[in-house]
Amino acid sequence: MLEVRALEVAYGSIRALHGVSLDVGHGELVAILGSNGAGKSTTLRAISGLVRPRAGSIRFLGRTITRAAPEEIVALGISHCPEGRRIFGRLTVRQNLVLGGIQRPWPEVRRDIDRMETLFPILRERLNQAAGTLSGGEQQMLAIARALMSRPRLLILDEPSLGLAPLVVEQVFRTIAELKGEGLTILLVEQNVHHALDVADRVYVLETGRVTLSGPASELRHDPRIEQSYLGR
Repeated sequence: MLEVRALEVAYGSIRALHGVSLDVGHGELVAILGSNGAGKSTTLRAISGLVRPRAGSIRFLGRTITRAAPEEIVALGISHCPEGRRIFGRLTVRQNLVLGGIQRPWPEVRRDIDRMETLFPILRERLNQAAGTLSGGEQQMLAIARALMSRPRLLILDEPSLGLAPLVVEQVFRTIAELKGEGLTILLVEQNVHHALDVADRVYVLETGRVTLSGPASELRHDPRIEQSYLGR
């Protein structure tokens, strides 16, 4: 579904990515692991059109999207749930959801709001509440729901557990596992390595803008490099 080849991104004179390549197949959940500053979020931002690569290529469903605008990429079927949630705090929960489906016909948007209420029951109680007044966990649920409102073929999640209490993290990952079970393709950046390895099919490890390790999650869980660097064993 997604093919990233030799991707290079720079912020001024600082190179953030040095030839990153990765693949995501239909129905897979692929996780990108790495420490802060490894280039994980930059990789996601390049895929969704928020930063322009200096070199390399990105193909989605056989179509080159390397220099496509973000709105074109959303229309093709990629939805990005960013780090820090980035909800519209002064708007209601319902208005945030409507904006997530802004490119789709209104009858479909209305039906999908009902679907989001089923997938995230807490949002049903908060539909007319200002999004900025929600708890951190509720805001994360809203951010994921808003991303789903575009009916993506590929959902990109950037640090969905960041700053959340342990019980809420469990809830978020149950939802991610449920979405995967429904057949949704997911590209996940996550610093909670235990949870990422539990839900992922395959994993890429980034260090200083380079892929240093990749393979099935079931195998990398027992790789000494993963155990020492991320699992504390």
